[in-house]
Amino acid sequence: KPHEGKHRNGTGSENGTSDVLASKLKRVKYVSKGTNDTEYNIFLIYTKEAQNLILHSQLELFLRSLLKYSTIELHLHIITDEQSERSAEELIKQQIERFHRTAFYTLYDVRDCAEKISDIVHGMMPLFNYRSGSYYSDALFLLSLGLHRIVDRNMRRAILIDCDVVFRASVKELFDQFDLFAPDQLFGLAPELTPVYRHVLSRYRMNNPQTIFGSPYYMEKLPEQSDVLPAATNEQSLSKKTAVSENRRHGYPGLNSGVVMLHLDRIRRSRLYEEIIKESTVKNMAEKYSFQGHLGDQDFYTLMGFEFPGLIYRLDCVWNRQLCTWWREHGYSDIFDRYFHCEGTVKIYHGNCNTRAPE
Repeated sequence: KPHEGKHRNGTGSENGTSDVLASKLKRVKYVSKGTNDTEYNIFLIYTKEAQNLILHSQLELFLRSLLKYSTIELHLHIITDEQSERSAEELIKQQIERFHRTAFYTLYDVRDCAEKISDIVHGMMPLFNYRSGSYYSDALFLLSLGLHRIVDRNMRRAILIDCDVVFRASVKELFDQFDLFAPDQLFGLAPELTPVYRHVLSRYRMNNPQTIFGSPYYMEKLPEQSDVLPAATNEQSLSKKTAVSENRRHGYPGLNSGVVMLHLDRIRRSRLYEEIIKESTVKNMAEKYSFQGHLGDQDFYTLMGFEFPGLIYRLDCVWNRQLCTWWREHGYSDIFDRYFHCEGTVKIYHGNCNTRAPE
């Protein structure tokens, strides 16, 4: 184990060797398996444990449910800080021993990660944060957008998952969703299940009453023929015809970043994505929709998913079944259930806004 206060490079132990915690658990420096697609990289952010009393119990439940249903050899990647890492290691060790699983894990220092995405943080925080915290806490809310810079350049796929989720199925089924990505899709996210973006987009929706942006995914009536997403660019797989047919069936309530699938090799190669994350592009998108967000990377994905629909695979809501009902009590009780609706057998419950998820 690392000594208290000793600096690490964020990719394993100090000297790059493995620390054996248990017979079936190893802390390792990440080494890519090359073209092997059976590599299951799960990223978690676990910081400021002392300031968040329920974070420890959330991670325990996350690990317990993950391992209970797991059918594969996992590699956990924990982005953490000095005050939280020891606790995270202990929880991983306990749950691995409890379920007799095999797993690897790698720790990353949040400060190192923040430095690698500093330009993204600088450009986006004024648009997607309602209050300015410390630089590192701000960076955490945007980390997924630059994860391809942080991880080993040979890592091809990863899934970043919030600590406040509970699994009801094997995470292998979630990784299998990568096989359904169209050739140009970079990310996979499920729809937002509250009217938060209806609220954020109130001015835009007032000026554009026919828009589906901010409408429930399951719409009561079909939108007009003219109400379609912007035409796909060369790098996108959605044809205009596909966009029209899709939008006749569904609204666009925004996306939720509790579960983010990242096709890392495609993200690294995408010149379009490189342009989209530039400060000028993000600012233009925000101004176009009179958009002032407060949810970090989720706000960016929501804008990008509407402006460039071909870049994001729409993950089914059963893989991120959010439970937060805050907006029901804050002005949207009459329409809340239209947003909250999710059909199908739930695979992952997301206990956002401190809602207790069923075990």
